[in-house]
Amino acid sequence: MQLLVCLRMLIRRCVYENITKDEIQKLFPQEVLPELQRLLTLLLQKFQREWRGDVLKDQVSLPRLKAMTWNMANQNQDSTEHAAIINLKLQGDTQSLSGETEVKFQLAKETLETMLKSMYFIRDQLSNVGDASNGHGQAQETVNT
Repeated sequence: MQLLVCLRMLIRRCVYENITKDEIQKLFPQEVLPELQRLLTLLLQKFQREWRGDVLKDQVSLPRLKAMTWNMANQNQDSTEHAAIINLKLQGDTQSLSGETEVKFQLAKETLETMLKSMYFIRDQLSNVGDASNGHGQAQETVNT
């Protein structure tokens, strides 16, 4: 059982740290035979790069706003109420070949006002990031339409 705990710790260190062959061998318990240590060290080194690659592939990265355009339109054909049509280009989404994703949505005046209030709140929070006394480090607000 102690060997399994040790291997789990070694695999984690191989993935998240730049651990050398000598450092690996120092981490085995004394009860592990030298030949088994040598074989396990070789395996850990062999798969270290692959495991690191797998971890990087599994990491989530949020897309960044690259561009935004908008125009005005009627909400529906029979209505005189206008709405803003927002088109966002996002960079960094690995799902598309170009690395860009487009998101298009419609906002009525009331929804836009609610969204703007939230954006002003976010702006204020970003302005106060270095201020430890603001008390809102993890603030989150949901806009329901």
